[in-house]
Amino acid sequence: MLDTWHRLERVIKWAGLSVNSFALNIGLKRSENLYQIKKGNNGISRDLATLITTKYPMISKGWLLSGEGEMLIEQQPSASEQGVPYYGMDVLAAVEQTELPEPQSRINVPMFNDCDIAALNIGTAMHPEISAGSIVVLKKWSTGAIVPGESYLVITAYFKGIRIIRFGNDPSTLQLLPVNREQYDPITVTKDEIERLFIVQGIIIKKNL
Repeated sequence: MLDTWHRLERVIKWAGLSVNSFALNIGLKRSENLYQIKKGNNGISRDLATLITTKYPMISKGWLLSGEGEMLIEQQPSASEQGVPYYGMDVLAAVEQTELPEPQSRINVPMFNDCDIAALNIGTAMHPEISAGSIVVLKKWSTGAIVPGESYLVITAYFKGIRIIRFGNDPSTLQLLPVNREQYDPITVTKDEIERLFIVQGIIIKKNL
């Protein structure tokens, strides 16, 4: 049976996040109480287990609290429903559509299966970190849970693209930074200007053989 921290660590790794990102993602303002669990000072409380299972309903609350049973609640979706829906189109076009067509296929990788969409990155602003032609796996995100230094797809009234987000001097402003600085400039936006936000959870590069 896994001890308290290793149960929590297993969930964090399954989610594909850092400890800090995981804390923000489940609604904690600070990650300190997770680190207290790691140090052995605290256990997993019922409130924390509820936060985790509300965000990730496939995680067993009983397993989190006691270690008994399995981490994942047994679910048997049909093969056609497993994985992240993949659309063979420009990701910027895909996220703008109010109703997407049936996905071309699904990408079934456990750490990505709670993500919302996978599609092609056509732009070069994030090259070489996210090369043109690669598949980006996105999860809907809240501006209140932004982790500086991560890559996001940002949509405002006048901008749409994938950029690294860092906080500006004013807490309400954000710097949108390209990797390809030779061809693209940083952009400053306010949190209120962001209409939709997705975090880049993964990048898949398909090699032509």
